[in-house]
Amino acid sequence: MKRSIPFSTKQEINRLSKDKKIILFGAGNIAEKTTRMIPPNKLDSIVDNSTNLSGEVQFGVEVRSPQFLETVDRGGVLIIITTTSFSDVSKQLEGLGFIPSIDFIVSPVLNDLRIIDELESIETSLIFSSGAPKQDSSEYGGGIYQLTVNGDEWKHEKKIDGNCYGMVKYNGNFVALDTDRGIFEFDKDFNILRQAKMPPGSRAHGIDFSEEKQIFFVNCSYLDTVLFVDTDFEIVDEVRISNKQKKYGHPAHHSNDCCIWGDSLFVSMFSETGNWKLDVFDGAVLEFDIATKNLVGAVVRDLWMPHNIKVIDGGLTLLDSLKGHLLTNNMQVCGDFPAFTRGLDYDGQYYFIGQSRNRNYSKNIGLSKNISIDAGIIVFDIQTKASRFLQLPPKISEIHSIVLL
Repeated sequence: MKRSIPFSTKQEINRLSKDKKIILFGAGNIAEKTTRMIPPNKLDSIVDNSTNLSGEVQFGVEVRSPQFLETVDRGGVLIIITTTSFSDVSKQLEGLGFIPSIDFIVSPVLNDLRIIDELESIETSLIFSSGAPKQDSSEYGGGIYQLTVNGDEWKHEKKIDGNCYGMVKYNGNFVALDTDRGIFEFDKDFNILRQAKMPPGSRAHGIDFSEEKQIFFVNCSYLDTVLFVDTDFEIVDEVRISNKQKKYGHPAHHSNDCCIWGDSLFVSMFSETGNWKLDVFDGAVLEFDIATKNLVGAVVRDLWMPHNIKVIDGGLTLLDSLKGHLLTNNMQVCGDFPAFTRGLDYDGQYYFIGQSRNRNYSKNIGLSKNISIDAGIIVFDIQTKASRFLQLPPKISEIHSIVLL
């Protein structure tokens, strides 16, 4: 998703207005502030849709009607939009043949309002999984949901009932994990095409697919094991996080999600040492070599209930769930949210982050001064740090995976 009008700065004005005159579209206060960013003797005129302003003189130049733009040398002017109706004026200018980012930009004074407008104007569709208890309802309970966003309205609908967790795209369809079904494939119309059971008591949670190896990697929380599953849904190999589960008969690490990059398998978990049941949440992401099954080492430590390890824009990205942190750019905290964050996708502009009801409320006291109990989808602009929250009914409560359509 690309911005219809890119960010503008004083430097951008200087670059685009080289050997050009400047026309401001919109009279008044914003125009006045913008004149302070314009090089001397560059301002040619002001255009405004209000006919009663035509002929006035502001800031030493004449205010004209939009018809004036039909007479200008388009290669010789830069138009800077200086009105809060910038979306409408942008369309108006495009209708006159002017090109965004070349012939016109929005004043830097309006950047904040434009960011809000873009977030409020999102049109997208996504699916998300929920491991909440099953409910005989199309609006809540565990399963696979579709969420359609159209500006300031959004609608969710449960398409597949179940206790669903990890989910990944596969050959134009989707493959997901369910407590009862195991691993299953469904199409864009949410028809279940096939399914296969996972080992008893495994609690398959996270999944990724390697196009190169044609293998699904399924992270089983109750086995502390990542299973290698072929495209026929047959288990062909595995990586064990440690020998603790085999030795003691119960999971120790609470491994949950996984990510494949080349010959590396990255696994997120609640406890690197396997002591989360002793209230030691030394969360980490570990790297394993797929060929040898050997542990390479810890990629990142000091996490608290991490989920959703992914490669986005060529870099590892992760949700440190209990802390409500989005980690990227060398595992820096690039987003901070007041809830249990789980479920992650990216459209090239916005991160879509799932927010679940925080079941570990008391653990967060002292870490956060605002602990949200709401469930929904956060739309986050990492560049500006602006976000929007698409709230869902409390009975959904759990979000595990997000896939943009």
